[in-house]
Amino acid sequence: MLDFINYYYNLYPIDIDEKNQKYIFYVDDEKYYLVQYDGEINELEALIELNREMINNGSLIHEIIFNKFNKSLSTYNGINYLLLKVFVNDTKKVEIEDILFMLNEGNININRKNILNRFNWPKLWEVKIDYFEYQMLHVIKKYPVLYNIIDYYIGLGENAIQYFKMIAPNYFGIADIGVCHNRIDADSSLFDLYNPLNLVIDYKVRDISEYLKSYFFYNSNNIYNIINKIFARFSFDKLNLSLLISRLLFPSYFFDMFESIVYCNKNENSIMNITKKSSLYEDFIKNLIKKCNLQTIGWLQINQY
Repeated sequence: MLDFINYYYNLYPIDIDEKNQKYIFYVDDEKYYLVQYDGEINELEALIELNREMINNGSLIHEIIFNKFNKSLSTYNGINYLLLKVFVNDTKKVEIEDILFMLNEGNININRKNILNRFNWPKLWEVKIDYFEYQMLHVIKKYPVLYNIIDYYIGLGENAIQYFKMIAPNYFGIADIGVCHNRIDADSSLFDLYNPLNLVIDYKVRDISEYLKSYFFYNSNNIYNIINKIFARFSFDKLNLSLLISRLLFPSYFFDMFESIVYCNKNENSIMNITKKSSLYEDFIKNLIKKCNLQTIGWLQINQY
């Protein structure tokens, strides 16, 4: 790998550390990550454009470094790699203040990034629900715990879709839109927050709600302290508050855990850390709806599994 980096980038690190399929090294006290890229080329082009624009606006986003052939990707043993220069304390765990700071960074011309748009939540969620319903038909015998509880979370997801359609039928392109992440949660690091490969264009409440969901299930005693910080630093109107509730309703935390169990061999019983808080989470959403003085959801009386 040293020879590969020398040849493609004219960089000559002394040591390289490998962690989670990432190669980490320093040159002249500057930190670099060599990461795999297996996504679409046209999406990468949009990410590169976004990366340059954010850097020009003073963002701390990791910089995508082109190789000596002026290409973003370099191939080693049949695998495409991308080189990132890192400007932050990449091992520090993300806090809500970090997310809010990034959401409030300078204006980005997001209209050019259509391929990165993730605005149509109902359509994306319906596809995801259909996928997990299909998966359960094939894992019923191997994962009885998942099979016994998934209907509840599919119901929760359908409630999220219904809420979006009822409260926010005309939100596309109207609510606060910005640079967000495929996933950012309470267990993420600053590397994840400023990783250009993790970026999408979406309603800004996407990152806030995903962080809140993960924080609730692993540190729910302090959830209202986090809520107060968010409301003190982020300007909400009814439009964005409704989107926040809609996204909180969708159980991405469950579906992420489902995939970790089925595809990454995580212990099936780990899902119980989530299910045992399901009633508390419903109460949390109802209290937030009341706090925000939003339309009451009479049909949010989801039957327990």
